[in-house]
Amino acid sequence: MGGALQFTTGMIIERKKRMTYTYFHRDPKSHWCTTHLFSPVQTSLRGMVRIPFPTMVIDLRDPDFLQTWSASTRQKIRRAQQDFLAVDRGRYLISGILTFFDAIAERKGLRGYSPEDLESFTSLECSAIHSDGVMLCSHIWVLDIEEKRALLYVNASQAHEDPVVHTQTGRLHYFLLWQDAVYLRQLGMETLDLMGYERETSDRRLKGVYQWKAATHGATETLYHYYPWWFYLLRKLRNMVTR
Repeated sequence: MGGALQFTTGMIIERKKRMTYTYFHRDPKSHWCTTHLFSPVQTSLRGMVRIPFPTMVIDLRDPDFLQTWSASTRQKIRRAQQDFLAVDRGRYLISGILTFFDAIAERKGLRGYSPEDLESFTSLECSAIHSDGVMLCSHIWVLDIEEKRALLYVNASQAHEDPVVHTQTGRLHYFLLWQDAVYLRQLGMETLDLMGYERETSDRRLKGVYQWKAATHGATETLYHYYPWWFYLLRKLRNMVTR
């Protein structure tokens, strides 16, 4: 079950039964039962394990941010506009998006989510594009209000063997990202964090999504996770067992 989520200056705090999580903490401290996620600060904390988290960000302060995206991506967005498909928005989409994402995650051997994993987040924005009642692509964003930063928490698009359908879905996915960026900018967000990016990744499961992110020509940035050492060892053991 998710815990109560609080907002303080510069970060989000999520309290669960056995662990407290902070997001984007600019002054992380050592604590036996606190994990700091996506901190922009590189430091050494006694009893904590630091793990780098490379990511890619889009600066929304430039109203013409789309012009920095690759020419082929902008062309795909223009073609997607011709399909006249509407973007659905709202928290009511969570269950459908997670069901959609879990099916994709299972094929790739990744961890899925349940609605309970997100119930603590009071500042969420969900979006999806459907065609004839079928979800084609979707996003869930977690908003850090103080930092004016939107984190791409869930990102899922339809996988299809038909190359025509696959190409169409790719266009719509870029279109949805652009529409989300415009919408989130109107909400006061200044940074889109695409939540993970490694140019030279050897993980075949992630190469495709990293290529998709790279087409935005966003800036690379390294954040850091800080785990209590005992919690880090438990996570590592769990990951070894579930693989």
